[in-house]
Amino acid sequence: MSGAQGTTTTKEKPQLAGTQIKTRKRNIAVPLDPGSFADAVVQIFQDSKDGDDVEKNLQAAVKVLESADLDFSRYGETLFEVIFAGGRLAAGGSVVSQKENKRLEFNVLNAEADRPHIEPYIKICQQLVRRRPFLIKALEATLSKLMKSLDFYGPEERQKLAIATSRVFALKVGVLPDRVLLALLNDRIIAKGSVLEFVTFLFKDFLATENMDDLVVLLRKARLDDKLLDLFPPQKRNLADFESHFKAEGLDKLVEHNAKKVQERQLEELKVHLTEMLTSDPPAELPELLEAAKEKKTEYKLPDAELIKALWSVLLATVNMVGKNGQQILATFLKQIKAYKKLFTEFATSAKAETALINHIQVTCYEDSKLQKLFAQIVRILYDADIVGEDAIVFWYKKGSVAKGRNVFVKDMEPFIKWLEEAEEEEDDE
Repeated sequence: MSGAQGTTTTKEKPQLAGTQIKTRKRNIAVPLDPGSFADAVVQIFQDSKDGDDVEKNLQAAVKVLESADLDFSRYGETLFEVIFAGGRLAAGGSVVSQKENKRLEFNVLNAEADRPHIEPYIKICQQLVRRRPFLIKALEATLSKLMKSLDFYGPEERQKLAIATSRVFALKVGVLPDRVLLALLNDRIIAKGSVLEFVTFLFKDFLATENMDDLVVLLRKARLDDKLLDLFPPQKRNLADFESHFKAEGLDKLVEHNAKKVQERQLEELKVHLTEMLTSDPPAELPELLEAAKEKKTEYKLPDAELIKALWSVLLATVNMVGKNGQQILATFLKQIKAYKKLFTEFATSAKAETALINHIQVTCYEDSKLQKLFAQIVRILYDADIVGEDAIVFWYKKGSVAKGRNVFVKDMEPFIKWLEEAEEEEDDE
């Protein structure tokens, strides 16, 4: 070993000529705590401010944020708390107030309560999660926290949060609706009316740019589609208050949608009830079934056209089609229709109801391979039993059929329609 002890020689690493070392636009050393992270984010937004154009200032800040050496994976929620409230959120939705902590003056809760002023904040959230998709969960958590704190805010702040939440979904930022909106099912804030006020603002803003089908999809994904009444305070949790409230807010389409959902639930209850009666041992007699159907019709205010479709589904559930061919299935139908004819004729009171029944049968035959070739014969059985009349059948044939399997079923019905026309001509001749 040569040379003095403790002396080391370091070879200089070769470098490519013309190579430039990449440097970050913003490299901020931040201690690992949420307060310091929040201060760094606030400082970036404040340093990026140039004039009163909030949208321009936000975009400038995001460009710096995207290249900043900050621990977004650990403090993602803090980032969005600054954007929405100006600083870290404490219990109850208030901003942590410590002298050493900075606060961002321009944020969602300090913006004007309208879409043009709030949407720019959501657009920068969208940019941030596109660059760092893992931030979606942090945004969901922040929104959920704000939902749970609605009663600590005033009406105007709730409106701003509703518009912001609406824009998150309308702009498809990536947030899963159930991870945010299910937080609204909180008895404390529902009882105070805060949730109802919030969702009313949300629905109105969302429908201002999207359609009712989009809102239905949103509610379904949020698992609130069947729980809209639950968002009302207990003393107002009824259909009359639901309809009057949303109609007064100009949300008639939402009222119509909910009425349809309620009716669907009621019809399902009716079908389950009648099926249990029919399959009990011994099965219920016709007068009992008829009385049960009449009671539910009165209780739920069901139209005949919907009720008669439900009755067909109940009858279909009692027909055993396992291992049977088409003629055996038809024979079973014929037997059941003869036995329960009165159950159908009681509610087949108009051409509209009869056409609704034919269309319902059309759909069930289309969806069940064993029934697809039996449609025309089933209609003939119903005609012979005086359940559906000639007018309804002809109307269905000419222009009243639904789309599913229309071409096939209309063609199958041609011989029967021709027979009806010939029979009518013979009557006219006589």
